[in-house]
Amino acid sequence: MRIKVIFNPHAGRGKAVKLKPEILAGLAESNYHWEETRRHGHAVEIAQKAVADRFDLIIAAGGDGTINQVVNGMVGSGIPLGVLGCGTGNDFASMLGMPKEPGRAVRRIIAGETRRVDLCRINNRYFISSVGIGFDGEVAYNVNRGIRFAGGMAAYLLGVFKTFFSFKLRRIKLVIDGKTREFNALMLAVTNSRSYGGGIKITPEARIDDGLFDICVVKDLPPVKILYCLPMAVKGIHHRLRNVEMFRGREVYLESSSPVFYHMDGEVFKDTVFHFSLLPGSFPVKGADFEPWLTAETAAAKEA
Repeated sequence: MRIKVIFNPHAGRGKAVKLKPEILAGLAESNYHWEETRRHGHAVEIAQKAVADRFDLIIAAGGDGTINQVVNGMVGSGIPLGVLGCGTGNDFASMLGMPKEPGRAVRRIIAGETRRVDLCRINNRYFISSVGIGFDGEVAYNVNRGIRFAGGMAAYLLGVFKTFFSFKLRRIKLVIDGKTREFNALMLAVTNSRSYGGGIKITPEARIDDGLFDICVVKDLPPVKILYCLPMAVKGIHHRLRNVEMFRGREVYLESSSPVFYHMDGEVFKDTVFHFSLLPGSFPVKGADFEPWLTAETAAAKEA
């Protein structure tokens, strides 16, 4: 098996470099080719080249942003992806049940089975984990621009405090599977997995293989009140709040009254119109350890 490893040395604000020796040790007996990213977007190019060179497995070693780029370079190839969480949040690696120890994770990927998860699309880009629009998008923007001395949940919380002073509610039009809703919103999350921001359980019931988006909407909540909401979101119980609603759907259209920041698997962008679509079970991952989603039919068959 020929393995391509795409390593982001800048992931995790220096964390990735410290993990490199353990990753290399785990790969020692494998037929692998190692390549490091040198600029933003480089992981997409490396992944595209790896697909053209017909590698049997592509391993992304970095944060959620690196994984997002690699996924966008692999779409449609049928080559399985291995994920090594070396970044700030590592939410997708956690969703896949990957060990935090790099050596164990490498061995799990190489020896593990290939599973298929849902692939998601927003406008002209693909994602595999989550999108946060509005307040959360601006938090991610502020974290990426200026918070370099902290990581994970700490970086997210610092970003929250910084965003208080600049964020304004937007009027949102939201269409889920043809049903339209309009409201003023603090933020929306459209996800394939449960958490982002280093462990914020924004959609705690989400599954990466059920063919559905999970959507969290926070309405008419002044940014300062996020201090009350955030601890509940960390625990995944924020749906109890009056201003929070949860939905599920296969196709989502969203329009904001003015341009708004959004984060997509750790990458930050800005837009006004968002069209989400989903390709169920279309993306292979190797070494993942999660309970498969059971339909009513498969659950009945399992019980029989």
